[in-house]
Amino acid sequence: MKKYIFESYFAVELANSCLLFINNVMQNLKQCFVVLVSIFFLQACNKDSNNTTAPQSNNVDPILGIKMPESVYTMRDGRIIVSEIGEFGKDGDGKILEVKTDGSIKVIADSGLNDPKGILVEGPTIYVTDNDEVKKVSFTGEVSKWLGPEDFPRKPQFLNDITIDRNTIIYISDSGDINNGGGGAIYRVDSNSKVSVLVDSVNDSRILSPNGLSTFQRGYLAFNDFANGFLFRVRLRDLDVKKMSEGFGGADGLVYSGINLYISDWKNGKVWKIDISKVREDGSLFDPVLVKDGFRGSADIDVTSDGKYLVVPEMNANKIVFLPLL
Repeated sequence: MKKYIFESYFAVELANSCLLFINNVMQNLKQCFVVLVSIFFLQACNKDSNNTTAPQSNNVDPILGIKMPESVYTMRDGRIIVSEIGEFGKDGDGKILEVKTDGSIKVIADSGLNDPKGILVEGPTIYVTDNDEVKKVSFTGEVSKWLGPEDFPRKPQFLNDITIDRNTIIYISDSGDINNGGGGAIYRVDSNSKVSVLVDSVNDSRILSPNGLSTFQRGYLAFNDFANGFLFRVRLRDLDVKKMSEGFGGADGLVYSGINLYISDWKNGKVWKIDISKVREDGSLFDPVLVKDGFRGSADIDVTSDGKYLVVPEMNANKIVFLPLL
């Protein structure tokens, strides 16, 4: 009988010891689980912290040291062609430059140019207006005359912007009497380099000093006027002229990107934009929005090939500025 009692007592003690052991193990496992979860949490937080970066600035530093930059023309490969007037009215000191957003400057041509202004690039040739002539510049620096005063129906006074349409017709603005306004015209150059008057004050008395040109609407040529700050368009099939907007002071550059048309005001140092997806039935546009002011002579603008920046030659500050658009 004692044997059975002893065996029963021993079994109970053994069971209690086992339960105590299992309880200790469970407590230890619980503590280990808490520790492991804490470690994983801290590692995850540390990983997120390491992946957190400061906001990236999309600003590009201005390019300095260009003496009176007048026009910029952006290439598809990211290069930007710049006309540098130098000293205004001085012959022979004009230049054509190539710049990039990293601030690099390369001289393409530094001879044979007087006061180069509007730029058009077609294939291997840079066309640039220069007082009463249009010159051809190769990317290796050769400069030659393409159109002289004798090639125009009347002697040009102040050839300014130049552009081309889908039919390879080239248009050139003559701002006329740039100081007093008047006497300006827009010329049309066909594939045989024959020049004719497209529009002038005969078509519309409000056309005084045409400047910036744009073919953003098929079948039309848009242009602004430096003398009165108007924005016009001419229907190419019948030369019907309509005023699209106004209030641009010394209207200069004209370029479109996406749904926006950008206009620079040289006299007042401003850049405007207009939503061109909303054109009224009469061809007029809605009110412009000021993009930025405070420039010193915001001249012939363009947009970088990636659409990220508006490139503004700040003529009287001798620099080129990049305005973020995205």
